[in-house]
Amino acid sequence: MRKQGWWGFLFTVPFLLQLAVFFLFPFVFSFYLTFTKWDLFNAPQWIGLKNWSQMVRNDVFWLSLRNVFAFALLFVPAQTAVSLVLAYLLNLQIRGKALFRMIYFLPVITPWVAGGLIWLWIYNNEFGLLNWMIESAGLDRVDWVRSDEWWLVIASIAVVNVWKGAGYSMVLLLAGMQNISKEIGEAAKIDGANGWTYFAKITVPIVSPMVYMVMILSTISAFHAFDVFLVMLGDINAVHDRNMVPNLLIYRDAFLNAKMGTASAWAWGLFAIILLVTMFQKRMEKRWVHYE
Repeated sequence: MRKQGWWGFLFTVPFLLQLAVFFLFPFVFSFYLTFTKWDLFNAPQWIGLKNWSQMVRNDVFWLSLRNVFAFALLFVPAQTAVSLVLAYLLNLQIRGKALFRMIYFLPVITPWVAGGLIWLWIYNNEFGLLNWMIESAGLDRVDWVRSDEWWLVIASIAVVNVWKGAGYSMVLLLAGMQNISKEIGEAAKIDGANGWTYFAKITVPIVSPMVYMVMILSTISAFHAFDVFLVMLGDINAVHDRNMVPNLLIYRDAFLNAKMGTASAWAWGLFAIILLVTMFQKRMEKRWVHYE
């Protein structure tokens, strides 16, 4: 038994080394950097709580939090609802289900650059498809991602993110729906539960644990949003403060301005906020999630 124990430990050594080098060390080192001034070239200089105090007093940081909260409030419910409806429809006995699943999942595997270029063309103020449709209806054109209204920019980008991520959430929810026993469905139909009643009273409560997981993952994804904002807003140095989000702020300070201490403080502040939001969602779980 002792020899087997040593062999087991030996086989876990590569994983433990990977965990220590690529997770534990960066985790601890980044927290240390929040108390230092470091430009990536010279040795870190200890400055105490200066980075933290600057973060609290920085207006751009609070603007970025406002934007990411608005983005999450738009993106998470929209993606959950869209993916839930798609999963329900694809769980029905319809022709060409495999083709529809592939079509709805295709945006997930589409590179952000390609998808972003398509949406920038759709949103284009002069010759975009969306503005052409709006103008055909007799309305004025809208500058979706270049608007002076921050909420319009955030909402436009949230739509793009829903398009990109709904297919992944759909697959998760579809897997949960396919695990609903046929006996439950047949009993519900005998009792007269059809259409909306079956969806709202039977399907949603049974797959609510999977819906909850999708909401958790979508929330974390929303607060980590980076690619979609970088692609849709273009040059990070040209992004206006009113449209800034935390990850763009972290990237700009860390790799463009060489302020690793400040960027680490932003990152840890964002980590604390995500933790608090997740704990709130966990607290609300018992009110609507039903486990068998």
